[in-house]
Order: sequence, then structure tokens, then C-alpha cells
Amino acid sequence: MKRPTKLTDIIESTLSLCPHCLQTLPATVHVREERVYLYRRCPQHGEFDVCLWPDAASYRWFGDFVFPEQPRAAQTGNVAGCPRDCGLCSQHRRHTTIAEIEVTWRCNLRCPVCFMASPEATPDDPALDTIAGEFDVIRRYDGVNTPVQITGGEPTIRADLPAIVALGRQAGFRGIELNTNGLVIARNRNYLRALKEAGLSEIYLQFDGLATDVTRTLRGADLLSDKLQALENCRCEGVPVVLAMTVVAGINEGQLGEMVDFALRNSDIVCGLSLQPAFQSGRFTVPTQGHLSTGDMVKLVAEQTGGRIAARDFWPLGCCHPRCSCATYLVGDADSYVPFTRTIDRETYRAYFSQTSPQGAIFTDILAHMHGGVLPRGLPVLIMGLMDAWIMDLNKLQQCSLTVVTPHGGSIPFCAYHLTDVAGRRLYPAGQGRAASAPSPSSAVRRQA
Repeated sequence: MKRPTKLTDIIESTLSLCPHCLQTLPATVHVREERVYLYRRCPQHGEFDVCLWPDAASYRWFGDFVFPEQPRAAQTGNVAGCPRDCGLCSQHRRHTTIAEIEVTWRCNLRCPVCFMASPEATPDDPALDTIAGEFDVIRRYDGVNTPVQITGGEPTIRADLPAIVALGRQAGFRGIELNTNGLVIARNRNYLRALKEAGLSEIYLQFDGLATDVTRTLRGADLLSDKLQALENCRCEGVPVVLAMTVVAGINEGQLGEMVDFALRNSDIVCGLSLQPAFQSGRFTVPTQGHLSTGDMVKLVAEQTGGRIAARDFWPLGCCHPRCSCATYLVGDADSYVPFTRTIDRETYRAYFSQTSPQGAIFTDILAHMHGGVLPRGLPVLIMGLMDAWIMDLNKLQQCSLTVVTPHGGSIPFCAYHLTDVAGRRLYPAGQGRAASAPSPSSAVRRQA
């Protein structure tokens, strides 16, 4: 590891965390050999200098897409400082565009990669009246037009999940999405039908690739046939699906182009593709070749689609920090498509951008608005650059628009809620709304170059 030594190397100052004790530390973003790094030093655990982005030019280009911030009412005060005051606190600079409700912390899988996993005991499932209270928190602070994602754990473990969906509908929410590994809806179509009848709007389906070795490596079993059956059952029941691909360097990052093609060929039921570079929180027991940034992902998609999608066809999203997430919309089908972002300029983007659009729907909403409410056939493709303790930038965290609502009534930014130290200990224990005390210091010093 090489520490930045020249002032000209430093392009930004921010705050980050020690991966061992999660202490908040001053940090700098600097360039070395055209790559962008995040540097900080912990008094107990030493220096950390982690690569954030593959090239400085792309990093700066993404950073130029700055949209006006629109905070909402705070729920908590500033006592311990970011990221321990989440709730949201008065330091938070963006409103929520997607709210998550965890209905269980149990699961029917034990995936080698799982941000929910931790050594602590699994809390009991929240009661229906507790979940009704969480819907009420979203309604009061964010409004009923805010999409709600029901998540966990694995939500379909609960036999009363249709009743939970119905609670959301009764509270006035119309966009209710289920985040699932798909096993139950693949094997029990009647359960899926009950969810639809209760008011479920779409499925967010864990789908890591089209090779059996990928699901074995990331999920611990060959589940590809279940994933395909879940998709087919959704087609038969008329429930739209977003395919959510966890991408791990050295395992499935070479299958992005294949997934784009697969999603387009199933666009009768697939309404979106979400590419999520893995972040090392919770349980992460698979070998990896390091973090994949948003900058890495756009280059990989460009390479694997033969340039049909260029790296700069992915534009940062106005609802969050410009380097957190990016997207495009592919107008057409698998045989012939054009990225929508290639056909507009930044001024048009700003003119049509809606502060209420959630991450995956920003360009969908713009395109529909420009065409009189009629959305041309195609596919939105989203890249979500989530943060762990190694790459945490608190400036970005304070602009998060994806929050997790807790049973205690708090709204915690996703990357803070799922943050763990190197031992897998959570800053916000599952099912709780308050940050845990700092873990005991470790004598080990770990650096990533």
C-alpha cells in the first residue's frame, strides 16, 4: 500500500470508517496511476487505502451529475455522529425513494454471500401490528406513493405474507415489491397467486446468472432450475419481475452481457435488471478478486455487449449521490436496442427528472413522460454500488435514498443498516433501530490495495 504524499494527488476530502472498530475517521480520495483510492488511518488499526474506481476520468464524469438535494423531516437528532444517529437524522440530505420493511430475519438458504448473516441470534418475526406501524412510518414521513419493498431474511417463509401485503394496500401503498430468492414461489404457484391477489405489484428476484456453478458458489446449491421456474410462474400469474444479480469478481462478473440478453428476451415478464456488485458485509465466505465499483461495472457491460451499451450510456441517478448508482433504459428488444440515455442530453434529463422516481424507474418515468405516458418496449438496467466498511464514504451515505424501516420506527440508510465490521458484527443489529456499541479493538491490521 502506498500512502498519498502529494497534495495534487488528493481530489476530495470526506469521512470514512475503520473496518475493524467502525470508528469514524477523516479520509481523502486520491489518484494513483489513474485509479482512485480512499485513504484513512485508524489510531488503533493502522492505514487503509482501498481502490474505489478504475479510472479518474470516469470518477470525475460521474461526479458532475449533481442534482438538487431534497431532505425530508428528521426522525432522530445528532448525538453520536454519522453513521450512528440514523433514523433519519437531520444530517441526511435526501428523501427516501424506496423503503424496505423486513418481515423476518430467518431464511430457507444459507448463502455463502449474505449481507443479513451475522453471528447474533435470529430475532423473532415482527408481529402484524408492528409491521402495520412500519407502513405508518413510511406513510407519515415519505408518503404512500413511495414504493415499499418487503424483504428479510426470506419473506416467503411467512405463511401470512399475503396478509402483510394486504396491510400495505390498506395503508394506501400501491407499489409493493417482494424481495425473494424465489424458492417458494417456484414450488408453490398458489402462494404466488395469493400474494398477487393481496396486492403485490412485482417480484425482486435473486438471480445471479445462468450457470449452475454460480448458484452453487454464491447460494450453496444448484438453484438455477428453481429460478427459471419462479420466473415462469410469475409469467403465468402476470406478476412483473426485476432480476437482481449479485456480482462477485472472479465468479460471475463475466456474465453481465449474457444477463442483459436474457432479460431482454424475457421482457414480456422481466421489467428490470438490477446489477449489484457484492459488498463485504455480513457473511462473505467466497473467494473474490476485490471490490467491483460502479465504474468497473459499466466497463464490463460495455465489453460484454460489444459496445451496444457503452460505459457512458449509464448515467448517475438524481435521487442519490451520483457515484452510488447509475442506470439506462434499453429501447427495443434483444436483437435491436438503443440506450435511451444516448438520445438525450443532460438538460433534458434535468428537465424531466422527477424527485419521486425510485432508483430503477428514473429513466422509465422520463421516457414514458416524453411519450405521453406510453412506455416503449425495452428494459431498464440499474447498477447499484452498495458500500461496506472498506469503501464507506459518509458523504455518499448521507445522500442515500434507499432506507430500511425498523420495528422501533426508524428509517436507516441501507448501507448503514447492513454495515458490519471485519468480524461480521453489525452496527445496527437485525431488528433493532439503534447502533450497537463499538466492538472490542483487534490487534490485527488489514489493508487492501
